[in-house]
Amino acid sequence: MKKYLFTIILTAMLSTSLAGCGMTENKSLSNSAGEKTTQAETSSANEAVTTETATNEMEKETSAEPVTTEAESEIPIEAVTTEAESEISTEPVTTEAETEIFTEIVTTDAVNETPAEEVTTEAEEAKEVFALNGPLARKQNVSEFNNAKVPASFTMNDLVQAYDGTYTLTVTLYGYEYFSAKDITALNVGDTVYCLGNPVKVETAEISGDRVIINGGIENGGRVFRTNDYSVYYESGMNDMKSYYTIGVNSYTLAEDFTLTDNAVMESPKTYTASEFAALSDDVYGFRNRNTIVNTTDGVISSIVRNYTP
Repeated sequence: MKKYLFTIILTAMLSTSLAGCGMTENKSLSNSAGEKTTQAETSSANEAVTTETATNEMEKETSAEPVTTEAESEIPIEAVTTEAESEISTEPVTTEAETEIFTEIVTTDAVNETPAEEVTTEAEEAKEVFALNGPLARKQNVSEFNNAKVPASFTMNDLVQAYDGTYTLTVTLYGYEYFSAKDITALNVGDTVYCLGNPVKVETAEISGDRVIINGGIENGGRVFRTNDYSVYYESGMNDMKSYYTIGVNSYTLAEDFTLTDNAVMESPKTYTASEFAALSDDVYGFRNRNTIVNTTDGVISSIVRNYTP
């Protein structure tokens, strides 16, 4: 009996043990299947990632043109200048050494090409002298001589008496050229002086007292300039005759206190009133621009002076 009970208990324990082993095996199988499924899914995901990565790398390697981002597309085609580069002046930078060399070269060239002495010489050789007055300096009008001392010429037929007893004299007025003393006394060989608009080339120049003699003087076809006060010079012809030019013709009334001072005869100078003047006749001395000066005051002739001429 005891032996039978032991057998039953042993059989029950064995059954229980076998049942436990079966469950464990099922669980192991279940877990093994799950792990296999998980490993398969993980392996599949890894292969997908690997495939995608390989695809991306192949696309990157295959694309020859660089990809331009949105920010890069806004950059102009011209080279981008950095802030440091933008501060650099576009003008060429000259170093201190280069500046000194350049200055030295310029100075040397200027001195070699145009020395100060050569410039002065050329200016002197090209000098031209014109009269301070005269037809080339300005055109004069007889109305400018209402208060003046003017060389004049007339005949006694040009003097007319009006019904009220007043006298009117029609005269031809003249001017003569005069030159700056500084210009005339500084004339050199090669200069040109203009006499009544005619150029005279200076071949020789000589100062003699109150005269400047050009090209040997009148006797040798040259010119003579003379002065009365050393401030201006006038061209002097034979017997000290000036180079006159005609200004114009005008009529003037003789002033009530008019006088004629006649020095035509040096030994016997005379003075005439208007009526005494009107009684004169033309003579050998005549009233010419070389010996007659008409003085006007406020538009009337206040006096006339006739000088001696050889």
